[in-house]
Amino acid sequence: MTINIAGQRIPLTVAFDQQGLVRETERNVGDLYEKWRVKFPRKSMQELLAMIAYQYASFYLSLCRRYDDSAHEAAKIDKELDLMLKQVGGD
Repeated sequence: MTINIAGQRIPLTVAFDQQGLVRETERNVGDLYEKWRVKFPRKSMQELLAMIAYQYASFYLSLCRRYDDSAHEAAKIDKELDLMLKQVGGD
């Protein structure tokens, strides 16, 4: 499949079941590009795309941290539950 970001055609190999997500991502990036093109008319296409790349990378890293924190908390709770079950089972 080929996506279009800021007039740049990008060929991708994507599993059929992921194409909807790819199209949604393409649409969201395109919408942000158009919004920021109007908001920052003096920025070049490269500057706008760099800003968009940073925005998405920032979101991604934030989600990764939240996931890691959640996984750590879940593991901690699981360990505490295991200890409680051993105490109950041992009585």
